[in-house]
Amino acid sequence: MRIEIKKNSLIFREEAKSLEKLAKKKLKQSDSVSLDFSNLKFFSRSFADELLNVLARQKSIKIVNLPLHLEKFLKIVKKTKKDISG
Repeated sequence: MRIEIKKNSLIFREEAKSLEKLAKKKLKQSDSVSLDFSNLKFFSRSFADELLNVLARQKSIKIVNLPLHLEKFLKIVKKTKKDISG
């Protein structure tokens, strides 16, 4: 099942948590959920950090159509999380 993200920017950790809640509801109807970020132009580091936490907790939630510049940014955030945690 796919959830299309209609916003063009995501800033707050709460927005990632809201996406997790929505995806968990959809997981009751499907084996996996894809978050479609094709409309997204920007997300903050705090949103990215919380999104990574969501993805770590919920293995059935996947990201699709993430613009290249945001994909690179998400990888940087992921690497810094690893560097900080050891």
